[in-house]
Amino acid sequence: MVSLGIRTYLVLACLACLGSGASAQDSKLAKLLDRSPSPANSLAYVHVESLNRLMHDAEFSSKLTSHVDDIWLIADLDLGNLRPRWEAGYAVLKAPVAVENLAQGTGGYVDTVEDTKVVWSPRQAYLLPLSDNRLGFLRPANRPLLTRWLEPDTSFDSSIYLAGLAQQPEAYLSFMLAADLRGAFSAVPMAKKLEDVKALKANKPETVAHILASAKGLSVIIGRKSLSQCILTIDFSRSPSSLLPIANELAAELLNRNGTSAPEVLTWDVKAKDNQLVFQGPITEGSLAGLLNIFSLPGEAENVSQRMITLSDSAEQSQDNMGYSTKHYFDEVTARVEQVRKHHAKTTGAMAKWNDQQARRLDQLSTLNVDPQMVQYGSDVAELLRGNALTVRSGNIAAGKVKASQSLQQVDYVSGSYGYRNGYYGGGYASGSYYYDPNTSVDYQRVTDAYARGNAYGNYRQVLSEIDKRTAAIRRMMTDKYKMQF
Repeated sequence: MVSLGIRTYLVLACLACLGSGASAQDSKLAKLLDRSPSPANSLAYVHVESLNRLMHDAEFSSKLTSHVDDIWLIADLDLGNLRPRWEAGYAVLKAPVAVENLAQGTGGYVDTVEDTKVVWSPRQAYLLPLSDNRLGFLRPANRPLLTRWLEPDTSFDSSIYLAGLAQQPEAYLSFMLAADLRGAFSAVPMAKKLEDVKALKANKPETVAHILASAKGLSVIIGRKSLSQCILTIDFSRSPSSLLPIANELAAELLNRNGTSAPEVLTWDVKAKDNQLVFQGPITEGSLAGLLNIFSLPGEAENVSQRMITLSDSAEQSQDNMGYSTKHYFDEVTARVEQVRKHHAKTTGAMAKWNDQQARRLDQLSTLNVDPQMVQYGSDVAELLRGNALTVRSGNIAAGKVKASQSLQQVDYVSGSYGYRNGYYGGGYASGSYYYDPNTSVDYQRVTDAYARGNAYGNYRQVLSEIDKRTAAIRRMMTDKYKMQF
């Protein structure tokens, strides 16, 4: 390890016990919470080897990197859009990383913060090489935040909810994510939003809203035996037992409205226990990818490990190095495109959210030592996906305005037996001075929804077609240029 100041060495020595030297009672996540650079409201853990095995057994097309063993992290998560305001954590790599090599491999520079050698990465992250192949991450690259993380006397009151979940024995986990929801929701606006939720059936929106707004936290846990062991637990401060008959439909509909489609929730077993709702069932590839994509640290760990492998192969010529880096980048882009193609969103809003999320992941791929033409290709693919998301959202907003207008124009003023409706005059049943359309506003709204869906999926197919054309062209170009098959 690099030379450290005495104070910082003691701090990092404490953090170093996150690895193999920790006793069975020690909790890596609990120690991260204790050393949090700022109050955290979420945590996650990934055991890469076991999760990859489960994904292979389930015949998923995607997998995580094979160059990382474990990942554990904490974050301040914006619960509205599921994006971390900051995230910090550690990964165990397959090989040790020297600070100078890390700076060279990532295109960053070595800095000193609190007597500690760290690496600033142009991917807006700070990287901290530690002992036993561990690598610390902090994102964004906020120097004051990093300073607080490294100060030995930094202390924040940990979330009681997260502190309890942080004690989960990692030996039984392949994945865990938890979030503290205390105070996140207000029952007043929530009741208004629930008024048109079909899953409520005969339940009053106000009653359901008061239960949902009392949520204290949620956790998603996957064991090491099967992806059918996915367990979603939601803790409340009041009993949710009255929601049990509608729990599956309500969860699925609310997720769809938030742009996060998870149709498998409809098939999950659900139980009410004390103040908990516990769902259990198999998780799909798309839902698992969505959970993993909330945080950027797993992708950052993969990127760093790949950079170090490329850098360590000094026998290769620079042209070959660029060829391999370009090939790796191309494979990453096409893998993301394949995930987009295989993802089956239940709503156009969910499709837009997924495509925008994949565009952001493409933006985060390392472009160090990658052919400029390939970098442009990756940027173009991200822009196409982002453009589709924008087109879909704009179409949905426009459709919402039309539907609101259709509701207001159910009864229109007329002159004689013809009424002015939706921009044209037409016949219908007239009585007095008002026009009554034989079709209800619901009929018109269904047509509006159909047009919006048709336009959304039409644009989506056009985008995929354009991506396929560009992929074929860049594949031929790079194969010819580097004399290796892309």
